Amino acid sequence: MAVRTSENQSSPGLAAPGYAIFLVVLLVAFFLYRGADIGQMPQMIGNFGGLPFLRFEGLWDSVVGSIVAVLIGVAWFGLGDFVLSFIPVSRGENYLRMLDIVTKAAVGAAIWSLIWFFIGIAGAYTGVVAIAAVVIGLALAVFSAKRLRAPKGDGRVPEKYQFFKKVLLILIAIPLVLAFIASLAPPTAKDTLIYHFALPKAFVAQGGNAIIEGNIASYLALGTEMHTVWAMLLGGFVGGRAGDAAAGATVFLLFPLLLFAIYGWAREAGISKSWSLIAVLMVATVPTAFHVASSGYIDIALALFVTLAIRALSRWWSTRERGSLVLIAIFLGAALAIKLTALFVFAAFALIILLRARDVKDAGRVVAGGSAALVLALVIASPWYLRTWKATGSPVFPFYMSIWKAEAPGWDVERSNLFQAMNTEYGGAEKTAVNYLLAPWNLSITAQPEIAEHFDGVLGISFLFGLPILIWGLWKFDLLVEAKIGAGVAAIMFLFWLFSSQQLRYLLPILPVLAIAIIAAAAAISKGANTQRRVWQYGFGLAGIAGILVTAAWFCQRAPLRVALGGETRDQYLTRNLDYYPYYQTLNTDTEPDAKVWLINMRRDTYNLDRPVFSDYLFEDWTLRKMVWESRSAQELRAKTAAMGIKYVLTRHDFIFDYDRSTLVDDKKSRAENDARLKIAKEFILDPTNTIRADNKFSLIKVF
Repeated sequence: MAVRTSENQSSPGLAAPGYAIFLVVLLVAFFLYRGADIGQMPQMIGNFGGLPFLRFEGLWDSVVGSIVAVLIGVAWFGLGDFVLSFIPVSRGENYLRMLDIVTKAAVGAAIWSLIWFFIGIAGAYTGVVAIAAVVIGLALAVFSAKRLRAPKGDGRVPEKYQFFKKVLLILIAIPLVLAFIASLAPPTAKDTLIYHFALPKAFVAQGGNAIIEGNIASYLALGTEMHTVWAMLLGGFVGGRAGDAAAGATVFLLFPLLLFAIYGWAREAGISKSWSLIAVLMVATVPTAFHVASSGYIDIALALFVTLAIRALSRWWSTRERGSLVLIAIFLGAALAIKLTALFVFAAFALIILLRARDVKDAGRVVAGGSAALVLALVIASPWYLRTWKATGSPVFPFYMSIWKAEAPGWDVERSNLFQAMNTEYGGAEKTAVNYLLAPWNLSITAQPEIAEHFDGVLGISFLFGLPILIWGLWKFDLLVEAKIGAGVAAIMFLFWLFSSQQLRYLLPILPVLAIAIIAAAAAISKGANTQRRVWQYGFGLAGIAGILVTAAWFCQRAPLRVALGGETRDQYLTRNLDYYPYYQTLNTDTEPDAKVWLINMRRDTYNLDRPVFSDYLFEDWTLRKMVWESRSAQELRAKTAAMGIKYVLTRHDFIFDYDRSTLVDDKKSRAENDARLKIAKEFILDPTNTIRADNKFSLIKVF
């Protein structure tokens, strides 16, 4: 499909000189807020340490992990190709083999995830089953090889890779390579240690996906984590470190698949290679995308399925073929099996289906077909939610318990409400109309990782740079259907995001379609205007470089290269990146294997601790607070702890005893009462007689 324009219209604000000034303003403003990462790069380079950089044993674990990821990826493709051979989906005049491969791999990943759910229900998480699954997937891939051939006369005019395109490829490759290396390192990201990797590790240990006591996240939909289980089982044949690398590399694999999907869809829409590569660059250089892809997080997987679902919706809009409806169902079902927030995408799709019905004579059939696809998507995702419904009484547990009653150990209505309130603090607790209006600017310029008020991530300036281009293109030009639908879905999802939890990584699913819409508008507006086209393309390149610098700084901060190559051991790497890890080493080596440990404010990292654990989910000092206020002395608190079967207590205490910050303080009580309770907690946590190890931040004590 060729780019359609009404006429070559422009505006003073979009002219080359004005837009060059706009770029300079964005770059200067962006770098002013990057003192904590780019500004610290000279010092952070020292994190890489000295020699040796390479050792066979550690390198072998990374190689095994990479091989496992490739085998799983091929198995995804094999099953996806087999399934799609029964689904009639037409190929457009600009059919691209790359997009076909990605689509089949994504379909296979969605179905394998569902298969591994039922394998877990059967309690069959074993190495033998993992090998059998790979063998089946590889066999299907071999039989499908003949279908990989591109059809003759695919309708595309070959383009030579000029210097600018080669530069774009290099820029895209940098964050990909850095993310791949980091994915091979032992996990250190908070949510990964809480559940993205911790739950698969526990599932493997117990042989199935039964609820993990005390980990409320085990009630969530865990579609991506099923592939982590698969990878850990295969890597586990070599060892735990190889299992880490296999899990990380498998989740990372979804990142290049997403980038290939962006490029393939843009080329399929008739957009040139240069502009298509710029769309890929916009997403690849988002620093938070690097963090997600390299840390075992699930948002890249969600972005892949949402992007392919929107592509299927665009094709259905034009062709109304049933095969596209089936793809919509598979991809939306896979997205909902990853995260509940995918329901926002369902709402956007429903609206677009209704809009399509307005323009056709057989509106009833259009609505019925679209609705059937959405219902089928719900059916595909339903096993996870039915499992949670049966276990708790609510399919959306642990959310919205004040609306839909549910019950599970370690969670209640109060904590559910606090969780919802906590999520609203992202982007600022006290939001005004000005905050909402400035959200695009703040997201692009002032956003910071690990700070809820600043969206807990970094987006970069590429999308803000392209936003005026998109708005002007939609207003003045007849853009591609893909651009219009993509922009519409992105706008609807952004509004949902704006008025819910403003965590930056929750926006990742709309960035690919937004990038395609922006470059479609840019290509249409700059057609025949070479100076404007060059300014915009170079501008997107500079914006991408700014994002790469942040990504490189984050990479230097973690410095995973030596551990990936084997020059640094797992323990050395974790000690550098997790300040509490030496306490875990003490527990793992100097305590009884069955000794139960109470973790308080330790990020609920159970992944790196090989001992039975008690720890509150999310609100990590919930039980401590309750027990402190029910005890009259430290001795009584100790007795109650012992009665719980807890032998050791590991606490992060640097803020617990600060009256102004402590969560143990009750605002409804007097200062004297609060001081008395803080004294009890301090005598218990910092008991000199029973302290095994302590510093100004952590304390490990023995209870009995």
